[in-house]
Amino acid sequence: MQHQKDIFNEILRENSAGIYRICKAYLYDKSHVDDLYQEILLQVWKSMDSYKGAAKISTWIYRIAVNTAITYNAQHKKTQLNELPDHTEIADEPQTAAKEKESQLTQLTIAINQLEEHDRIIISLVLEGLSYKEIAEITGGSTNNTGVRITRIKSKLLKLMDNQNDV
Repeated sequence: MQHQKDIFNEILRENSAGIYRICKAYLYDKSHVDDLYQEILLQVWKSMDSYKGAAKISTWIYRIAVNTAITYNAQHKKTQLNELPDHTEIADEPQTAAKEKESQLTQLTIAINQLEEHDRIIISLVLEGLSYKEIAEITGGSTNNTGVRITRIKSKLLKLMDNQNDV
């Protein structure tokens, strides 16, 4: 049992930030993000004996994260956008590079949360730096189809962010 605990701790060290980012991309409410994160960790722990080594461990973990997130969302059909913060900026206020970057990240987060559930998962995996092939393995699609979907999702995100700037 100690060996399994060591492996689990190693998995956590290498993948916890990525899992947490997937949770944040999937849910807007912080309390639900933490609940989903804990649920994913529980599912990884329960599934450790079933890992066969056919895919990279990170791909296997992301697949568990995605499946758990889908199940979690089905069980908690609450609106995930709740109240979005007001990000209007005063035109005369000088912006530093850090403020501009933070503003862009906030806009991106808001835009991602407006995407459909499956698209949020895919773009969060892109942001994790996974290859199209790895994303296809996780989501169950072909590599070509995944590439097309990613292109369309990026286009949607640009439109959503442009719409935020127009407001």
